[in-house]
Amino acid sequence: MKPTAAVCAATMALLPAFGWAADSYAQAQASFIFNGARITIAPGNPQAGMYAARFAALPPVCEPACLSTGPAAKDVETVDEAAVLAFLVEVVGQNDGLMVDARMPQGRAAGFIPGSVSLPHETVAADNRYRDEILKALGVRVFEDLYNFSDAQALVVFDAGPTQNDAQKLIGNLLAAGYPPQKIRYYRGGMQVWSVLGLTIQEDMS
Repeated sequence: MKPTAAVCAATMALLPAFGWAADSYAQAQASFIFNGARITIAPGNPQAGMYAARFAALPPVCEPACLSTGPAAKDVETVDEAAVLAFLVEVVGQNDGLMVDARMPQGRAAGFIPGSVSLPHETVAADNRYRDEILKALGVRVFEDLYNFSDAQALVVFDAGPTQNDAQKLIGNLLAAGYPPQKIRYYRGGMQVWSVLGLTIQEDMS
């Protein structure tokens, strides 16, 4: 038995002793249709080390170095990688929601989660005159100063990771516009954790 297999087998054997069930684990992969193309996400990215170093090198948003807190806002659920993969398959793949990258374009150019869309946090700031058009693209019905969010898309929002705050800014701007917190989830791990896990990363902006 290979060492990695032995470790895995030993871990599974110890789960009951720690009160963990084997079904608390999820497959670290996903396959779904996005914009008419098949997207596959899996571990074992051969460039994982390069991406992990790239995202780890990002300067933190505050000094001294700090980390974003777990909840981004009240009633906004914080989700892990398994929930993100499930969301991509079950929601994005069915055209019922969006995986949203809150970074500015230069940040997204460093690599992003396949199947995600770019929605920089500044685009839904209150002082952006095009904010209503952005909200309409998210399924919000806008009439003059009235907003109806009943058909608004379900969203999972992410950014570069725990040392950054673009996702919190976007979530704050969405909530300020009236977006229901129950329709927003926050992937705190972002690209920093995603890359360390060796999951698929896309860099082609086309």
